[in-house]
Amino acid sequence: MRKITALLAVCLASSATAQEPRPSWPSEDQIKMVDERLASFPIQTSVKDVDWYKPQEAVAGSNAKKLQPTSKPKISAAAIEKAIALAEREKSYALLAWKDGELQLEKYWDDFDQSSRYVTASMAKTVVALAVGTAVAEGHIRSVDDPISDYISTMKNTRRGSMPIRAFLEMASGMQTPGGKRTTDGAYWQYSLGDDIGEATARWPDDCVPLKEFCYANGSTAMLGWAIEGATGMRYAEWLSRTIWQPIGASDATLWLDRESGSPRYSCCLMANAQDWLRVGMLVLKNGKVGKDQLVPDNWIKQMTAPSPANPNYGWQVWRGSPHAPKRGYGKGINAAVPAAEPFAREDVYYLDGSAGQRLYIIPSENLLIVRIGTPSFTWDDSALPNIILAGID
Repeated sequence: MRKITALLAVCLASSATAQEPRPSWPSEDQIKMVDERLASFPIQTSVKDVDWYKPQEAVAGSNAKKLQPTSKPKISAAAIEKAIALAEREKSYALLAWKDGELQLEKYWDDFDQSSRYVTASMAKTVVALAVGTAVAEGHIRSVDDPISDYISTMKNTRRGSMPIRAFLEMASGMQTPGGKRTTDGAYWQYSLGDDIGEATARWPDDCVPLKEFCYANGSTAMLGWAIEGATGMRYAEWLSRTIWQPIGASDATLWLDRESGSPRYSCCLMANAQDWLRVGMLVLKNGKVGKDQLVPDNWIKQMTAPSPANPNYGWQVWRGSPHAPKRGYGKGINAAVPAAEPFAREDVYYLDGSAGQRLYIIPSENLLIVRIGTPSFTWDDSALPNIILAGID
C-alpha cells in the first residue's frame, strides 16, 4: 500500500468540472468503485498496462513517419553504452536520445517497440501547459493574469476561482494534496480513482499560501484543463489533437476519463509512445515551432521554462534542473522526494517528470532530448542519465 500511495500521490490526476461540494458524497457505489480500482491497481506494471483503466478517450494523431536512428553519431559510443547500462539496471522499457535534429539512440526492451504506448504519469502536465499556450495564442484565453473563474463559470465568487491562471501553472494556487489518513471515501482516493473528479477536487484543501508557496497538486493542472475547455468550447482531446498533437506529427494517443464522456484526468494519463514524447520535447526545444508553423508563442515557452517565484526549480508545469536541488520535494501533502546526486552538467536542463522515473529531459544548449520510460523506480536519480549522455558530447 505504501508504494501504491507513493506512486499515485505524484502520478494520478484530477478532473471533471470544478464545482462546489455536494452535502452527501460519495455514494456507496462510488466508494465500491474506488475500492475495486485500488485493489486491482497494477503497481509493478502500471506504466505499460495501458488497458488496465477504462474509460478512455482518443486523441487523434497524424500519419507522420517514424523517426529513424542516424548513421552519424554525435554522442560517444562509451556514453551510449553507459546510458543503456543505467537504463537496464532501472528495468527500462524505452530509452531515446535525440541531438541536432537526429535520433542518436533508440532502444526498447522486452516486447516494446516504436508503436508501444505507456502511462507516463505527470509528464502529461507539461502538455496541458502547452495547450493553455495555444488557447492564449488563438485569443480564447486573454491573459494568465485573468482569474481562472473567467473560464470556469462554476468557480465564480470562490477563493479558488479568484486565483489567476498563472498561479495554477506555477503550482502556487493555494491548493494542497490531501495529507493525513486516506480512505476510499475521502477526497484523495475519490480524486485519484473515482468517477466524479470535479466533486473530489472541490474537497481538496486550500491550505497553501497562494502565489507564494509551492504546493504540487494535481488539482491545479485539472483546473487548467477545465479552463481550456471553458475558453475554447471544445473537448480537451479535440483541442489537443488540433493544436498540438497532429501538428507535431504524433501518433494516436488516449486519455483517461473519470467516467464515460466525462472529464480527462488531465495531469496523469496521456498515453503515448516514446517517439511522441520526443516530439513534445522538440516543440519546446524549438520555442513552440514545427517547421515554419508557430504552434505555441515563443514567449510562452520562455515563460514556461523560467523559474517561478514560489520555486526556482519549477516553471509552468515543467521542472528545472538549476539551481541544483539534491533532494527535490513536492510541497505539503506529498512525502516523496527525488534525488539529484550531482548538479546537472548544463545549466539549462528542463524536464517532464512522470512519477517513479518517467522522464523527458530537454537541454537547449546542446539541442538534446532524452526520453526514459520504464518500470516504476523509487530510486531514480534525476541527474544520472542526462549527465552520462552529456559527458559523451564533445
